[in-house]
Amino acid sequence: KIGFFITARLKSTRLKRKILLDTHGKPVLDRIIERAKQVKGVEGIVLCTSTNSQDAELYDYALKNQIQFYPGSEDDVLERLLDAAKYYGYDAFVSITADNPLFSIYTSSYLINLYKKNQHDFISTKNLPVGCGTYLLDVRALEIVNYMKQQSDTEIWGPFINRPDFFNVANLVIDNSYYNERIRITLDYPEDYEFIKSIYREFNINEVPTLVDVLELLKLKPSLLEINKMHIQTMPSDKQMKQIDDEFNANKINAIKFAESI
Repeated sequence: KIGFFITARLKSTRLKRKILLDTHGKPVLDRIIERAKQVKGVEGIVLCTSTNSQDAELYDYALKNQIQFYPGSEDDVLERLLDAAKYYGYDAFVSITADNPLFSIYTSSYLINLYKKNQHDFISTKNLPVGCGTYLLDVRALEIVNYMKQQSDTEIWGPFINRPDFFNVANLVIDNSYYNERIRITLDYPEDYEFIKSIYREFNINEVPTLVDVLELLKLKPSLLEINKMHIQTMPSDKQMKQIDDEFNANKINAIKFAESI
């Protein structure tokens, strides 16, 4: 049983309540849900948010869009995802954050096919613009990661599980992409919002453009890329990466025993 998990909160500071902003007639969150519904092989969509009262109104969006809803840990994203997966009985799930309303529907479907054939623990997507690639996680592998970690703030969770030396990891590498990680199609700054809103204005209000449609548009109208080009995607610091590495390496032996037990 494979799900599509959307992590969403309303705590953003640079761009307040960004996932509820309008994009040519629909809020960002509605846009990402309608894309998730087009991913093939998904048996349910879960909006994963926190128990913080400020996130309570997201329940209405889940209800309106007829998807599942899970309020979990406020800071521990890994625990929230794991608890949601166990609550609804999923074996694996594709994951994206709600500030990426133009993720690739096609590659998300491809991840699911890849998982069904090979049962990878973790699959990532490479060579797409920032905000367009999704991930797939196996729930048992996520359970092991959750057992290994020591810190509760796991907003940056990728390095916990993207460990080819320990887990069965695969990368879906996209060849011949018009634009790779050089551009950002994600929602962090006001300029990002203007950029994404400008893209949606080029399509019918109810249309769900493919990523190819979007990249073709950017080829035809490269001036759109000027709107948010001043921003560079932030990456985890060396200090953060070292802390994650230290935690992981310190718990490897115990994690193997735990893995065998489940």
